[in-house]
This record gives sequence, structure tokens and C-alpha cells, in this order.
Amino acid sequence: MGHKSLSAAVLLLLPFCFVSCSSLCGGGERLFVVAHRGGASLGAENTLPCIERAIEAGADAVEVDVRMTSDGKVVVIHDATVERTTVGHGRVDELSFAAVSALPVVDCDTVVPGCHVPSLAEVLELVAGRVHVLVEVKDDDDRGIERAVMRVVGECNAGGWVSVQAFSDRVLARFRDAGAEFPLEKLFVFKLPLLPYIFDGTFRCISSSKYSHVGSFNVHGSFARRGLVRRLRSMGKEVKLWHCGARRHVAPGVGGVITDFPQLWR
Repeated sequence: MGHKSLSAAVLLLLPFCFVSCSSLCGGGERLFVVAHRGGASLGAENTLPCIERAIEAGADAVEVDVRMTSDGKVVVIHDATVERTTVGHGRVDELSFAAVSALPVVDCDTVVPGCHVPSLAEVLELVAGRVHVLVEVKDDDDRGIERAVMRVVGECNAGGWVSVQAFSDRVLARFRDAGAEFPLEKLFVFKLPLLPYIFDGTFRCISSSKYSHVGSFNVHGSFARRGLVRRLRSMGKEVKLWHCGARRHVAPGVGGVITDFPQLWR
């Protein structure tokens, strides 16, 4: 399908992708609750105190975002730059680990005393297997963050309680090709009804064979129609919803939620 035809299809079908939170119902199973960005409603996102609070609140897992510094260290930060979450300036990939970790963290424009941007190793050492850790790889370049993440996971003996998710097919394929032994999870926003395309920042064809190395599809909660959940489950995949707020019923077949508010789902 050409770009113009696909764009036209998007305009026609996108309204049918959306489903409000209140229309998702059913599913009596206990959901696997993942604290998004470490449980962002509980403190400064992706920081050690926030993660500890999420564990104390009963989360089954914590999700953290990782990028690689200029000197090859894996740090836990969402944005490509440090401006929003610290007092500093600049791109993470152009700053050293020492420079990034020394920056005071801000939460709602207020400096959080004693809080810093942690390394992935620090997060894994803090969690120490008490809950699962879902690592979202944000970088999508050729600098080798995949092998760096694998190295940290191995050094922390965390392979049994870590998984990795990404929007990028290339990132997931690099983990597969590097022999990653932990589960891989595919992030996307929505699927076009009647067409085999998902949107993860661009449109991609979806099939069981293409994503055979993926164990879970993680889809935006506002677009998780029952039919989509059934299809993903029929492919033998787990299904999680991300960007979920207050506790609500979810579609049958959904196994977990990735939420800033883990305390509201327990």
C-alpha cells in the first residue's frame, strides 16, 4: 500500500481505533501492575525514591526508561535531553555519566533534595529481585545500548526478573540477534481496524512471524479494543496496556497495566 493510500485509510479508520476508558469492561483476573517511569505519581520519575515507593505500594513491576551517555553508561531517564527532569542542559548522549548523575533532579520544576539520575545498575541493585523490572530502551542508534543493557543485567544477575520493551523494531531485533535471554516486549499506540498495520511512530505491518521474538504487545490503553486484544492473544502474545490512570475494568485477555498510579490498581 502506498503512503497516500495508507494515509487516506488512516483518516477513515482512526476514529474507530479509539475506545474510551469507560467502555473497557470484563476481565476478572488479577492484573500485573507495572509502575510507569518508576511510578511517576509517587515522586520524581525514574528515580530511586520513586521506585522504592512503587514497590511499597504493591506494584508487581517497575518500568524505567534508559538511554546511553557519551561514555557508554546506561542511565535511567526518559527524555533525550536533561532539561525537563534536571537543572541541567544538553543531550544525554553528549554528556558523560558523571555529568548526568551529578545534576539535581527536579519534579514539577522543584529541585528534589538528594535525588539524582540513576544508572540502570543502581536501579537493579535497589530492586534486587523484589519485583520485576521492565526496561524501556529509548535510544535507537548504532552506539550499542542493547549490548550495554545486556551487560548490566548480567553483572547484576537480574536476567530472571528483567524484560525489555521498545517502540523500535530495530532495537528489539538487535537484542534478539545479540542473544538476549530475557523477554522482549513490543510497544505501539494503536492498530488500524481491518488492516494489518500498527502505529509505533510509523506504520508497520504486524504478523506472528515478524514478531516471533516478542512475548508481549504493549498498546496504549485508549486504543485497546476487544477485537485487538483477542487478535494479539490469538498470536500467542501477552497484552499490557500503557498510559493507564485510575483503576478501571479492562478488556478480557489483558494481562497487565503500565501506570503512573500503581497505588490505585492495588
